[in-house]
Amino acid sequence: MSDKKGILFKVCGLNFKYFVPFFIIVIISTYMGFLPTVNIYSNDAGSYVATSFIATIAFLMAVGGVFFWLGNTIPIVNNYLGGACLLPLIGASFLNFIGLVPQELVNGTKVLMSGGFQDAYIAMLLVGSILVMDRKILLGATARYLPAILGSQVFALGACMLAGVVTGYGASDALFLIGAPCMSGGSGGAMTTLPALYSSLSGTDMTPMAGQFLCYASIANVLAVVMAAVGSAVTGKMKGLNGNGDILRKSGAAVVTEGEKRPATSPDYVALGSGIFMSFCLYLLGNILGSLPGVSVIPGLAWTIILGIIIKCAGLLPDKIADNCVYSMNFALKSLLPMLIAGIGINSLKFSTLAEFFTPGAFIVIFIGVLGAFIGAMLFGHLAGLWSYEAGVTAGLCCCNIGGSGDLAVLSAANRMNLLAFASISTRIGGALMVIWIGMLYPLFH
Repeated sequence: MSDKKGILFKVCGLNFKYFVPFFIIVIISTYMGFLPTVNIYSNDAGSYVATSFIATIAFLMAVGGVFFWLGNTIPIVNNYLGGACLLPLIGASFLNFIGLVPQELVNGTKVLMSGGFQDAYIAMLLVGSILVMDRKILLGATARYLPAILGSQVFALGACMLAGVVTGYGASDALFLIGAPCMSGGSGGAMTTLPALYSSLSGTDMTPMAGQFLCYASIANVLAVVMAAVGSAVTGKMKGLNGNGDILRKSGAAVVTEGEKRPATSPDYVALGSGIFMSFCLYLLGNILGSLPGVSVIPGLAWTIILGIIIKCAGLLPDKIADNCVYSMNFALKSLLPMLIAGIGINSLKFSTLAEFFTPGAFIVIFIGVLGAFIGAMLFGHLAGLWSYEAGVTAGLCCCNIGGSGDLAVLSAANRMNLLAFASISTRIGGALMVIWIGMLYPLFH
């Protein structure tokens, strides 16, 4: 487990010999009765004892960090099954299931997660994921690449509904509970954005669905990798479908593939605070727009995404200012993600119900949905002047995985790593568009 054995151990920014003493402090506090607690008063549950934010966050960072490291380290699990996100979720839920998480910590996690921490993470992730895109790439994608993404999603959603009817799940459940999590912008969209969106639309707490959604997204990720490899072999023997790594089929149909590289982080902590502030404000503005008559058909989360796209495409913020939101996004992804996933595992996922998610019917819905995304992207990509296979891999299959690591796995299987910029657009913008789609379709079915 140490760096000396050739495996890089780094949890919470610490290597093994420095992390262990701090981890021991957390263990002693947790299991020897030294947890700082507070009394929480609720109209529904009366009074109960919960750990303070310090104890809750320290425990989630330690446990979530260890599972996150394991998920990143174990072969196959790390690249193809979304282990970095899956293990903290399942691991923390299992610890709670076997009684290794004291009830005060369970209560403290509930207070933290339901008190807005998850919303804060979503705000930083959504705004930063849009503003991190180079403006030229974003505009170029809108002109020619976006139709392939939209066509892919139309085919995917239709395929999920059809598969839902065939398997008995019903069109609505297959669309919203199985298909959408596989195409919502990676593991973060499946675990956080969609449950929050459904909660706001239905008025019912849907955060317990996070574990189920992530499991489905992981299955879709494996299927996307397999289809990329099989599709390469099949289309390579068919004239006019495979560009052998080139995505543009028509001459003069230029799409910007590289933009100006900007730093992902900054030592200026005032800039980080500025990014957090702007992300929260855009989240609030999205919430305002989602509550106004006439525009409330689009939910607040989707409005936040739309606002980010408008700001970026219109150049309303200079890159120097917009980059502050990118800093806050990377802060959330690199520092808060393991504890967020562990918190979801303890608060929202019942370990005993995990087996219920892996049903033959759900697998069929996911398979048909991913295949629909692949075929739809190939067809619409061809119409937009792109090579069918390259469009299918980037605009289709890279919309059906667990995010950045999923993009790499799909492109590796397709031997198309040169198209990473397009895959990133699919994951970020495609995931954002899927949230907008679902936000508008959900009221029509419920």
